[in-house]
Parts: sequence; C-alpha cells; structure tokens
Amino acid sequence: MALRVHFFLVATTSQEEDMKATVQEKSKKMFLDIPNAAGMAGFSVRHFRRIIEEERIRIVQIGRKFFIMGSDFERWQANKKSKVA
Repeated sequence: MALRVHFFLVATTSQEEDMKATVQEKSKKMFLDIPNAAGMAGFSVRHFRRIIEEERIRIVQIGRKFFIMGSDFERWQANKKSKVA
C-alpha cells in the first residue's frame, strides 16, 4: 500500500511540472486558481493570499473559487524579480 501512495505522489509531481510548463506558455489567456498560483510562486496558499491583499493583485471570483489572470501573475512575478535585482 505504501508503494502505491509513493507512486501516486511521484506521478502527481510530474503532472504538476507539466502543468507549470503549460501554464507558463499560455498564462496570458488563463485563469490560475490561488493554490496553483501560490505553488508556482513558491509560497504557501496562506502567504500568497496575504501577498494578493497587500500588493492589490486583481482576482476574479467564478462561483465559489477565486482566480488570478495569468497575465497579472506574470506581471507580478516580473515586478518581484525587478525589486530583488
């Protein structure tokens, strides 16, 4: 049973990497949900929600879920990199 769980975690990790590559290619046209955007940015969901609030990143609510536009996410990443450099 532990082997199956381990295999599932490995498969999920490779799927996430594939998703990240796809999202980066088409992120201008896509919505990113908060947990995926937080993972791509390297932050916890809780901390990323705080970043959204403090830096006033636009969010869109569809049903009960909140999303960030891919273009806004890219803009935020570029600004973050320019502040560090």
